[in-house]
Amino acid sequence: MAARARAGRGEHRRRRRSLVVVVALSLLAGALAGGAFWWIRRERLEGAALRSVETARIQLEFAAQNLPAEPAARDLRSLVDQLGDLDFEAVIRANGDVSSTRPLSFGIGHVPSELAALVGDGVLAYQRTDVNGAPYLVVGGPAGPAEVYMFFPESELSSGITILGLGLVAGWAGAVVAMILVALAGLQSRVRALSEARARERRFTSDVAHELRTPLSAIVAEASLLREELERLPPEARRPAELLVQDVERLRRLVEDLLEISRLDAGGEEVRVEPVDVAALVEGVVRARGWSPRVAVEGEAVVASTDRRRLERIVANLVGNALTHGGRDVRVRMGRDGAGLALEVSDRGPGIPPDALPHLFDRFYKADPSRTGTGTGLGLAIALENARLLGGDIEVRSEPGAGATFTVRLPQGPRGP
Repeated sequence: MAARARAGRGEHRRRRRSLVVVVALSLLAGALAGGAFWWIRRERLEGAALRSVETARIQLEFAAQNLPAEPAARDLRSLVDQLGDLDFEAVIRANGDVSSTRPLSFGIGHVPSELAALVGDGVLAYQRTDVNGAPYLVVGGPAGPAEVYMFFPESELSSGITILGLGLVAGWAGAVVAMILVALAGLQSRVRALSEARARERRFTSDVAHELRTPLSAIVAEASLLREELERLPPEARRPAELLVQDVERLRRLVEDLLEISRLDAGGEEVRVEPVDVAALVEGVVRARGWSPRVAVEGEAVVASTDRRRLERIVANLVGNALTHGGRDVRVRMGRDGAGLALEVSDRGPGIPPDALPHLFDRFYKADPSRTGTGTGLGLAIALENARLLGGDIEVRSEPGAGATFTVRLPQGPRGP
């Protein structure tokens, strides 16, 4: 009875911790999405305003040069006709006379009173307003004896910002749902059969990854625009923007890894066997990722009959893990193990604690929970799944303070799915 009570209290504490983690991550994801929306919206609105003000400045100079000192109604009409060929609507007022490019749709009454007061004081100013239900940026200024107001349409800009906001909200909601479902799946797996838990995990991973792709595409596109503007941002805003771009890139890699792990779980992956020069493949992986100065490639020349793409994925994940956690003296050795291939990736880093070794290939597992990095937590799991798909396995040896060695063993002819 006492043991059951202790187990119940432990389960309650685990549920409470899971709830706290979900709430914290939800708030973080919401803050990230909100910050991205606020920043990109501000940049787009300010950019549109600056372009419109510059256009208005040029047209005000033109109007001042083409109006007499005491303009009559026909002078205003003539100037309006010339402005009517441009990509905005105009309203001109002078000596009590008013003329506009579209008299039935735009008039002096559509000019905000605050803007009219500033222009009356001789100031070039702008203000956003709605005209007949459509958004416009109104720029006004003095042009000699007249006041000229230009209405720049912003329907496309407004629609783009709305779509961006919806995409970010959808991405945030998808992330929150994903975290909630992960927490629920973790709790339910304790009371349900292992086979049911694994089936639920596979369906969840696949569905979430596919559902996140559409909103994530919008977020990645906006992050790319933000990356192009980094050098032009003020110093106090550049670092938060860089962190935002990095987090979006990490989210993109996470979704890609989730899609790959879900395909592996589905069991329908195709294995394409061909002769592969293993040394050339390893050197190509190291060189393509810019790891050559930090990674030594050793061993005999081996040609193996295997799936090139999957072996590349295994090598890239293991070497990337060694560089991230080992940090120095990373070596890749290859040779034959009986009739098959043996490939070792070793480092001389701090090593792996003995109690962490059995869980090292678990998804999202971290040997050091305090360690933060750019990984997704799926790299070793994906490497192991690909090795097993090729009919092999991955072993790990490590001693604290003496680094770690991952050994991939593959048969000469991998089995298919």
